[in-house]
Amino acid sequence: MRRGRMLDHRGFTLVELMVVIIIVGILAAIAVPLYTGYVERARVTEATSIMGAIITSQKVEKTRTTNYYPAGPVIASFETKGIDISDTKFFTYTTAPNLAGDGFTITADTTAAFGPDAGSITYTKNPGVRGTWTAAGSITEDMLPTEPSS
Repeated sequence: MRRGRMLDHRGFTLVELMVVIIIVGILAAIAVPLYTGYVERARVTEATSIMGAIITSQKVEKTRTTNYYPAGPVIASFETKGIDISDTKFFTYTTAPNLAGDGFTITADTTAAFGPDAGSITYTKNPGVRGTWTAAGSITEDMLPTEPSS
C-alpha cells in the first residue's frame, strides 16, 4: 500500500515551471513595447485629428474675413467654432499667423501626461504651397498624416 502511494505524484516539476516562466517573460518583453507604441500612435492620431479641425477652421476664417485667427492658445476661440479640446490631456495647441498673415502654423506640444519623452507636432501652411507636417521629440514622421493638407 505504501508503495502505490509514492508512485501517485501530482503537480509540476521545477523544470516545467521554469519553462512556463521563461515563455511568459519572452511574451511580455515583446508585447509591452508594442503596446506602448500603439498607445503613443493613438495619442498622435487624436492630436492630428484636432489639428485637422483647426486647419479647416483657419481656412474658413480666412475665406470669411481674409485673415487667419490671431496667435495664441487654442481654447476659447476655437470652442466657439465647434472644436472642443477641453478634454484633451496629452497635448496643448497653439496657433500663429506667419508671413504677414498669409499663412499660419499650428503646434501641438506634448504635456507631462503624454509620457517621459516630450515632443511636438507642427503644421505649417504658407501661401500657394501645400501644408506640411513636421514632428519633433519622440513623435516620428511616420506617425503623422501621409497626405499633407492643401
